[in-house]
Order: sequence, then C-alpha cells, then structure tokens
Amino acid sequence: MATGTVRLVSSSFGPIALVLIAMVGFSIQDIAVKVVSDDVSLWQLMFVRSTATLGLMVVIAAVLRQGGSLVPHRWGWPMVRAVFMAGAYLFFYAAIAYMPVTTAAATFFTGPLMITLMAALILGEPIGPRRIIAVIVGFAGVLVIIRPGFGTFELVALLPVISAFCYAAGNVITRWRCRDEPNFALSMVHNLLYANIGMVGVLLIPTLGFSAEAVAEQPFVLSAWLEPSGLSIALMLMTAGTHLVGILFIVRAYQNEDASKLAPFEYSYLVFIPVLEFAIWQTFPDQFTLIGMSLIMSAGIFVAWREGRPARPRIHTQGEHPWTPDAEDER
Repeated sequence: MATGTVRLVSSSFGPIALVLIAMVGFSIQDIAVKVVSDDVSLWQLMFVRSTATLGLMVVIAAVLRQGGSLVPHRWGWPMVRAVFMAGAYLFFYAAIAYMPVTTAAATFFTGPLMITLMAALILGEPIGPRRIIAVIVGFAGVLVIIRPGFGTFELVALLPVISAFCYAAGNVITRWRCRDEPNFALSMVHNLLYANIGMVGVLLIPTLGFSAEAVAEQPFVLSAWLEPSGLSIALMLMTAGTHLVGILFIVRAYQNEDASKLAPFEYSYLVFIPVLEFAIWQTFPDQFTLIGMSLIMSAGIFVAWREGRPARPRIHTQGEHPWTPDAEDER
C-alpha cells in the first residue's frame, strides 16, 4: 500500500533514494530505542510503540478510505507470521539494550542469508554452490563478531542471531502463505500482537517476584513500567512514525525496481548506524565487528546479485532436457 505522499516523493526520488531514506529512518528508529532503553522497560516500549503505530495506520487508512486493507483475508498464517516478526523485534530490541547497535545490526543482517537457506529447505527454491559459499561466509562473519569460546563472548550476543532467524522465518512465511494479503493487513496483525505482548509483559512482570537486585541489574527486561521522561515519550512515539515511513518507502521502491538491484542498498543501514552511534556516544566498532560486518555485507550483496541474474544455460548432451529459465544449477 502506497500513499499519495509516497507517490509524490517517489516522483522526485528514484527507488534507490527511497531505500536509502528508509534505511536512514530505520537507523534513527533503532538509535532512539537504544536511547530510551535506560528510561523505559522493553514491555512498555513494545506497548507504546505498537499502539501508536496502530493508531497511525488507522488514520492513514481512514484518510485514504481503504479501511478494508487493514484486515487480512485469513487470520491463521498472518498470525503465525506475526509471531515470528514480533520475535524479531523483541530479541533485537533486547539485544541493543546490552550491546552497541552496530554490533547487533551487523549480526541481524544475516537474516537475508537465512532466508536463502529457509527458502531452499521449505519452499524448494534452488540454491547453488556459490550462494551456499556466500551463506557460509556470512555466518563466518557472525562468528568473528560474537567470538564464541573466547572470554569476550556472552549469551546476550545470541539475541540478534535469534532475531535474524525470526525475521527470516517471518519473511519465508510471507512468501509461502501470505502473498495475497494486503501489506497493511500484515503490519496491522503484527502490531496488534506486539502491543498485546507488551501489555501482557507489563501486567505479568510484577507478579513474577524478581528480586530488587535482579531488577536493578536488568531494568530494561525485568521492569514492568517505568516513569519515562518527556524525551523518552517523544522518542517512543517517533519510532512509530519512522517504522511506517520506512515500510511505505520500501514497498514503493520495490514496486518500481527489481529487488536484486535494490537489496544491496539496504546494507547502507550498516553505514548509517555507526555514524549515529559515534555522534551520540563517541563509540566506534572494534576491529572484529568491522571484519564481521564486511563479511556479512559482502555475502548478502553477493546473494542479492545472484538472485537477480538468470541462470546460465549449459551445453546439454544428447538425451538431456535443454535448459529452461527455471533451471538454476549455476547459481
């Protein structure tokens, strides 16, 4: 679903520019979450952000007189998808409260590589040796970043990996079972579930009896509702806007250009995030994170490039079927 405003913007900016603008929006959003993580709880953030997003979606649908686009044709698979997408946000936001956003984001960007694997296993989409090598290189990048087996490794480093898995599963389900659903309906179901998870967390956490020491050590996850500052309230509400703008711009961009040409530009997020982190906290990724980021970005861009290339016909011998566009043995 694209609004008249997005159409107007896209007439002035090309699809690549729309992707870059969306990545800037997502970068600002995730940095904002990092900022408020010292002032609010995870559950509070989930509830406020998703409730505000739902409100904006209803207003946009009402203005465009497309209220029907908010309701899925069927609820089953969109709800399953929503579980995984909510998990992607939940684990990613939990991660960035305890590590630099750049580190979490670099690990999260293995999601497209996981999609390639899941699409092969679940959807039967062909995957050739080159893309298999690219996937291995990408996961090697993750190992460089989190360094399991070394003294610097902590279990929290696995949170963005779990987030990437949830993101990949949600996207595969979208391609597998939700292709005919309106984009806004899928987002509506996801945000409804996300808001309810936040509400349950706010209500349930106080009943679990965590010690004061545990809450003081992990306030973002083990607190129910904290008294936020005015800045934190504004930033939480802002993330609802950046989320919608980013989604609308991405959808509009992919409606007007081949996915293989646009997907590499989504990795610009990994350029914007370190710049914003340095501007706010004067921190910069260490050498291991930079090496891992390079491996993940290279693998992801290669996979996106291969996705956009037709398979090369091979010389067939007598008795073999000639090559057809569906054959992808060279990828």
